Amino acid sequence: MRKFRIADLCDDHKDKKIQVLSSKYKNYGGKKIFHGKVKTIKLEKSNWGLIDILKNESGENIVLVVNVNEDYFGVVGDKLSLLAEEKNYEAIIVNGYIRDSMETNKFDIGLYALGICPLRNFDKDNSQVGLDLSFGNVLFRENDYVYSDEDGVIICDELLLT
Repeated sequence: MRKFRIADLCDDHKDKKIQVLSSKYKNYGGKKIFHGKVKTIKLEKSNWGLIDILKNESGENIVLVVNVNEDYFGVVGDKLSLLAEEKNYEAIIVNGYIRDSMETNKFDIGLYALGICPLRNFDKDNSQVGLDLSFGNVLFRENDYVYSDEDGVIICDELLLT
């Protein structure tokens, strides 16, 4: 992966519509610098739809953006982090919480979330893929581009790296 810096991308592309994810979201994954195309999923409280995607789809150059409306349940933990790494996902951004934080930072994925909650929801709820998702001062759309380093996360509808 080509090295880049978020601040430089913002400076070099000041004419583009760049959005910045709220600093309330922290990276609990092992990968600190990443970029990829957005794939969105809207969950109820449980993560079954996310599990299906991670098991059945390749994640090459993909950043999964997951909205659970900040429900206080751990949506991604060590098992899903391992699965995401095995399927080559760049990162997962959760509008909610993760669990197993002492383990998730060992996997080579980015994992942004609001915080940590050890409780998981086991209900088999519905999920929807490909919706526009709005949270953290950002509108995520399918096939937008996400870039991240230690300074934070930016989103743009155009490719900023060539």
